[in-house]
Amino acid sequence: MAKYFFISFFITSSIIFSQENSNFNPSEYYETNNDRLNVKFEIDNDIESFEYDNGISSYNIVPNSSLRTSVSAHTRFLTLRIGYAPNFLASNDADDKGNTKVFKTNLDIFMKRWMQTIELSSVKGYYIDQIEGPGNILPPDDSKYFLLPELKALRIRGVTSYKFNDHLSFKALYRQTDIQKISTGSFIPSLTYQYLKLEDKDSPESTKSFDIIINTGYYYTFVINNKWYTNLGLSPGLGYEFNKVTTGIPEGKAISKSNEVIFNINTLMGIGYNSKHFFSGINLRGIATTRDEQSLVQFNTVRGIFQLFVGYRFNTPKFVDRSFDWIEDQNPLK
Repeated sequence: MAKYFFISFFITSSIIFSQENSNFNPSEYYETNNDRLNVKFEIDNDIESFEYDNGISSYNIVPNSSLRTSVSAHTRFLTLRIGYAPNFLASNDADDKGNTKVFKTNLDIFMKRWMQTIELSSVKGYYIDQIEGPGNILPPDDSKYFLLPELKALRIRGVTSYKFNDHLSFKALYRQTDIQKISTGSFIPSLTYQYLKLEDKDSPESTKSFDIIINTGYYYTFVINNKWYTNLGLSPGLGYEFNKVTTGIPEGKAISKSNEVIFNINTLMGIGYNSKHFFSGINLRGIATTRDEQSLVQFNTVRGIFQLFVGYRFNTPKFVDRSFDWIEDQNPLK
């Protein structure tokens, strides 16, 4: 069933893409701001955590830093964002919970009805919390928590999205760099493919997983008094996950593999202000992924992510304009 779903997604997207209306005038529905450099500052809690449950005992593996800052820059068809967790956002008990180092960067490319996102995320330094199981499981040396300072989560992720309605701006919906002028919505299918590696220098075990998920959602932007807006979206998905666990043993390495179907649902709620130069807002995203109850590590099973952002639009420097002019001149698909 999943195989036919994947095939249908690509065939449908190709047919719709080939029938684009070349006479469409986007300025009637949204302002593109292609002549400006959009700079945005964000604070969010988008940092990976884990759950462990083997049927006998369970606990959470969480970072000491729960908040992350990022800065993004957008012009024309490209957005670059870089994020990290500064020390002043960490909790006050770093001596008990350890330190967490966070680095995350992503690149967005906008091509007519298509949006391509490429993301790299690295989180190092966790501790174990909320231990439940038989007996008293206490941290060593009178510590308050079990620390995992060398545990590192590396994620490489790509998302390819397609909008069916030209009236809705991808840039206004996801990055707020366009200004939506008329309320509208669109059916937006997307294909997500991601690689995750969990590795700890102090542990003989490492985990690698790769999953691919197709989501089919609908998103709508309500424009209020020209400058205020709110976004709503719901996107259920179906995918497949490949897992590989490697354990070091005296005889060499023991490798176990497992594959499973996963179900996913994403939600979006947002409200913001978007004027000619200044923009700001709050986004709330929900992510829920169901896996086999016997899975050893449940990554991002249920997550609630908030994002607070402010941004400003500047006149694009001439050397940047010239560089993008050259890139667009080389585009064979224009």
